[in-house]
Amino acid sequence: MNIPQHKSESEFNWLILLSIFLVSVTLVGFQLLLMRTLSVVRYHHFSYLVISTALLGFGVSGTFLSFFYSRMEQHFTQWMLGFYTLFVISIPGCYLLAQSLFIDTQYVLFSSHQQLLMLLYNLLVLLPFFFGAVIVGAAITFFRKYISTLYAADLLGSGVGGVLSILVMFVVPAAELPLKLTLSAFAGLVFLILAFRKSWTPQMKKSFVTPLVIVAAVATGVSQFVKPDTPVDQYKALANFQRLEQQGDATHLVQEPGPRAQIDIYDSPKVHHTLFAGLQSETLPPDQLSILMDGQTAGTAFKVDSLRETSILDYTPQSVPYRLLSNPKVLLLGEVGGANIWLANRFGAKSVTVVQTNPRLLKLMEGQLAKESGGIFLREKVRVINKDPRLYLEQTNEQFDLVQLVSAEGMAAGVSGLQSLHENYLLTVEGISRAMSRLSTNGLLTITRGIQSPPRDNIKIFATFVDALERQGFSGPATHLLQSRNYLAVNTTLSESKLSSEKVQKFRSVCDSLLMDADYFPGISSGKLEQINQIAGPEGKPYSYFYHAAQKILLGDAESFYRDWAYNVRPAYDNRPYFFNFFKWSSLDKFIDAYGHHWLQRLELGYAVLVITLIEITIVAFVLILLPLFFRRQSLRLDRNTLSTFLHFAGIGFGFMFLEMVYIQRFTKFMGDPIYSVAAALTAILVFAGLGSATHRYFNSNPRRRIRIASLGLAVVLGIYLAGLDPFLDLFLSFGTSVRFIVTVLCLFPLAFFLGWFFPSGIAMLEETRDSLIPWAWGVNGFTSVAAAPLGVMFSMEFGFTITILLAIGCYGVVTANTWLWRTETG
Repeated sequence: MNIPQHKSESEFNWLILLSIFLVSVTLVGFQLLLMRTLSVVRYHHFSYLVISTALLGFGVSGTFLSFFYSRMEQHFTQWMLGFYTLFVISIPGCYLLAQSLFIDTQYVLFSSHQQLLMLLYNLLVLLPFFFGAVIVGAAITFFRKYISTLYAADLLGSGVGGVLSILVMFVVPAAELPLKLTLSAFAGLVFLILAFRKSWTPQMKKSFVTPLVIVAAVATGVSQFVKPDTPVDQYKALANFQRLEQQGDATHLVQEPGPRAQIDIYDSPKVHHTLFAGLQSETLPPDQLSILMDGQTAGTAFKVDSLRETSILDYTPQSVPYRLLSNPKVLLLGEVGGANIWLANRFGAKSVTVVQTNPRLLKLMEGQLAKESGGIFLREKVRVINKDPRLYLEQTNEQFDLVQLVSAEGMAAGVSGLQSLHENYLLTVEGISRAMSRLSTNGLLTITRGIQSPPRDNIKIFATFVDALERQGFSGPATHLLQSRNYLAVNTTLSESKLSSEKVQKFRSVCDSLLMDADYFPGISSGKLEQINQIAGPEGKPYSYFYHAAQKILLGDAESFYRDWAYNVRPAYDNRPYFFNFFKWSSLDKFIDAYGHHWLQRLELGYAVLVITLIEITIVAFVLILLPLFFRRQSLRLDRNTLSTFLHFAGIGFGFMFLEMVYIQRFTKFMGDPIYSVAAALTAILVFAGLGSATHRYFNSNPRRRIRIASLGLAVVLGIYLAGLDPFLDLFLSFGTSVRFIVTVLCLFPLAFFLGWFFPSGIAMLEETRDSLIPWAWGVNGFTSVAAAPLGVMFSMEFGFTITILLAIGCYGVVTANTWLWRTETG
């Protein structure tokens, strides 16, 4: 049975568009701001789970509309006002209730009680998305004659919401961010009331409209002034410092919000964080300030005035490469608090260049904290550059004697795998190759990371160095590498030139003096190895797994070693820049056999959460997408058009999200900052897709042909991107941020323009076939878009960006073929 037209044409006006625009601004803003909040108070991968689950609200809205739209249509204005009011109230209400739940992240995968709390958290966060999606879905169904304009407003709002959210992050503390979105939601409610003002009788205004507006206004006003008491995850460093502050053992000096990270600076005599200093040090760590990024320790600033007070640095593994050079010209990529600048000065560095992405951190170290940190960033031989380390390597031609990848320093990733979902373009083979090209003759490239068991970080670093050497044309990488360790950390060093016997001997002497084990140097032999710091190795062998891995990678069968090792230690590449992803599907049986019912605790938790997210969404999607087919067989009967509807809206849901996610990540390297990349890519894709939606009817009046034209255009654009986008972008790497931003937007214009054709053309097809499927189509598209988020990340991590793009092309290929399946008939 067809949905009657009623009076939608007479009621449609520009205020409706503005109201839908503000719903979309709020929905995307709420998503991004909640992710930023959870990155501080929880962990990034848990925010990923919650946001993915929350976006199920879009799919649930489609199911809801499939059942109840006919009732809504009879009193459309009242229903819309009611849902818009619930949308406004749910943002502060559900957020504050969700944040009050005590969730123990370390036990959420193992405790049924914690799982119930997490489920409740997800349901609470889901509600604002559900209410907002019902508003948009109902408007698209009721005003379907204006689908192109409505969809354009929806996409434009999403793009603007993304940019505005990033701007808000600069000035509002993380815990308060989601509450600010109530303002845009309330503004949309006001415009909706004005849009339907001719429909309100005096009695309706008094008994219905006015009370709802008062309730929404009160919720909006209160949310702007409330200071939520949002507990930080008890295992994060920030929570520990908050406890120390309550005890009077710590002082909170600084809190700087920002889209890159929230910076917190603490001064506490109870905390000393000198990475990896050996036990033979005769001096204690100096007093220091602790620098936290998103609640995790990122570095320290020594409260000293002279080099003499930093002597403990002489006993760190980071000092090993300095001892092999004389008065080096040093490049520190990602330095945070200045400890490595002190280290460089202790060994007579000729000059020190510091590259740091976060401008707010640099402003603190050069301003407010300069006096307490000995003014180390302001010293005469120190040059500070605010830029992404990989982008700096791409842009500079300067040569250095020592390049230290400070951003990679720290304790090893650990079983939690907190960083596994983050791309890192510095720790790819191409990134290391670029760093090598900035070395002077006899220059050294070095990384130090903590030890873990079973080892993976430092093995992957060694493997990446080997591949980078081979990529640069070095036929004998074995003569260019050194690896040493104490009981805490491993230092891996690459030499631009072949290591001489004198330098190798000096390296061995340095290791002996620091009580460190040399796990690899040219000419090493297992027969002469005696471990000082005992580390596990192959059964019955006197050497460590680090020595074992180095021998296999350099002199044995590297491919067999990568295949058999319990973790993924293959080098990362720019096409798959997930250095910290160590998960391997083929090792699941090994973990189960080795650890019994504790096997899940030994996995990389970030990847495990990603898989759990996908499973959860798939189960819920199966129930809520197919459920209407069983309960509403008259209007949703299973026939060719129902199948065509599913294929079209599922295909564009998967394809759109795959492409959006991949190109946001691809342009991160070009922009040199994930924030600018998100702003440029998200704005370009959503705004230009909106433009495509608004204008696509002018190219062809037949929706089938429009879909085929858009598919052809998309295939041509993506083919050009795959063949030549990277070389084209390389031409603009030396230009400033504003130019690169414009280039990013222009590059994405043709892709986004064609992407905007598919959804409104699909709705137009349903108008010709069976328009009762429109609410269900909205739900299918919502569900698949959400499922595409974790699935797209998994494909990118497992197979790379290129394969994910090809999968997206395949999705749109199915959509194109489906145009011949769709029957033009009413029913």
